[in-house]
Amino acid sequence: MKSLFKTVILLLLFTGYMVLAQNITIDREIKKIDSLIENYQFDLAQKKTDSLYKQSNRFDQTKTGKSRQLETRFRQAVLLDKKEDSSVESLKILLNIMDDAENAHLYSLSCRIYLMIALAYEKSENFELTNYYLNKAYKKYKDHHLEELYSTYCIRRSSYYRFVNKFDLLYSYAKQAEKYAEKYNNQKDLIDSYLLMGVYMSKSKNYTKTLEYSFKILQINKKTYNRNQLAIDYNNISYIYVKMRNYPKALLYSDSAYVFYKDKDLLYKDYLSESRYKAFEGLGNTDSAYYYFKQYHQNIQILTAKEEKLKIKKLEKQYLSDKREDTIKDKDNQMILIGSLLAVIAIASILLFGKNRQINNRNKIINQQLGELTQLLKQKQYLLSELQHRVKNNLQHVISILEIQKESADFNNIEELIRGNQNRIHSMALLHKKLNVSDNVNDVDFKRYITELSEIVKESYDNHQKKINLNINCDIETITIGKALPIGFILVELISNSMKHAFKKRNIGIINIEIIKGKNEQKHKFYYSDNGDGFDFNQANDKGLGLEITKGLIDQIDGTIETKTDNGFELIIYFK
Repeated sequence: MKSLFKTVILLLLFTGYMVLAQNITIDREIKKIDSLIENYQFDLAQKKTDSLYKQSNRFDQTKTGKSRQLETRFRQAVLLDKKEDSSVESLKILLNIMDDAENAHLYSLSCRIYLMIALAYEKSENFELTNYYLNKAYKKYKDHHLEELYSTYCIRRSSYYRFVNKFDLLYSYAKQAEKYAEKYNNQKDLIDSYLLMGVYMSKSKNYTKTLEYSFKILQINKKTYNRNQLAIDYNNISYIYVKMRNYPKALLYSDSAYVFYKDKDLLYKDYLSESRYKAFEGLGNTDSAYYYFKQYHQNIQILTAKEEKLKIKKLEKQYLSDKREDTIKDKDNQMILIGSLLAVIAIASILLFGKNRQINNRNKIINQQLGELTQLLKQKQYLLSELQHRVKNNLQHVISILEIQKESADFNNIEELIRGNQNRIHSMALLHKKLNVSDNVNDVDFKRYITELSEIVKESYDNHQKKINLNINCDIETITIGKALPIGFILVELISNSMKHAFKKRNIGIINIEIIKGKNEQKHKFYYSDNGDGFDFNQANDKGLGLEITKGLIDQIDGTIETKTDNGFELIIYFK
């Protein structure tokens, strides 16, 4: 009898020891899973969680065993939430274990479940249910003093206020999350708090502060050395530098993002090419900007197509999960369920049709932008070639004039020759400055060109001892550079001649310049006059080459002339 009693006692002790050993092993495995999740090793964490859950039927049925089973199931939901298309499956698990956790009085787990459910509804943009479960999580935290979970609650509450556009509350809760995350060494919540405060600062256009939070996130993630996460972090910093218009720094951190990027299915890979093309565009490197813009365009199209394929599937799953909230348990409601499901599919089809129209419109805009970038590149290349050609021709004009003048130059008129040629060069320099390069490389802002050139020539001869008034009127807005250059030279010679000779015997003088646009294909009219001593334009002048140069320039524009010598000098040139 005593032997049997001892055997029973030993058996009970052995069983208790085995249960204890099993519980210790399970706790150790759950901690390993949490560590893997924290270090972004989701695939390995998924394998361990699934393996542990398969053993859940062998867990002891005490409260402790039930707790471990629900904790394992909760981590399955967490891992599903990390996947792009499995958030609805995660929500189904959470809704299924929610009541079990409450009935087992697992307060910490219940609070975490409510926070995860709130996140799921936030992702589906059901903000009413998001707020409802956040309130339940807060009550659980408050009633049972779950201080270690308060940072997670603050993160979820801050994120909620972001979507309902209450940015002051967003920042307030993010700041509290930072404080409690540091206190309880919760690295994930700390990263999320920096991210949310960075959103707030970016919204306020305080990019320096946004950059500070982004660097803090980078320093934390460097410890785990997840390459894809580091690629995202470096690219976020690059994008902030783009907003700050610090394009060299933006390109530097974009280079770092590409070094760490390796996953072809990276969710945010389109943003890598986006920040890169904007940085090159800011630096004026149109070739590289065009290349990365095309890459960004292609990534957006692929991502949009993938989202559309999952649209109806997500809506169907979301419908089933939402019905779980209404506690549908009776089979008599199946017909209503089927009818509602068909309605959801119909609505999804309408939404899909509308979305496709939006995509088509977006593609048209992107293609238009691609065309504009290509046209801009061609225009700049043409502009460079055309300017080189113009400069070469115009310099040849100056060389020709200098060759003519050197034959007649002597010591007494060398200063006058230099000043005259300075004014001719001013004419060409001003002409190139007035080129309208935005639309047509061959067009000149003629009105401004004539006005500014006349003032420059007058000022070069004006000793301010006499009062010479210059009156200018031009109603031709733009003209080709081929016409503008000889007219500018003519104007230089006429004003130079007036300033040098016309007002020797008087202290007050008037120069009138008027250019009238011809109507109905008639010739334009160039009118020039001064009230000086006057001279005969048609009579040969042995004292200088200015008059001969002027006549040659009039022939160049196929002009015809009228002259008067009474009461000063008048010249009318008709040209097309």
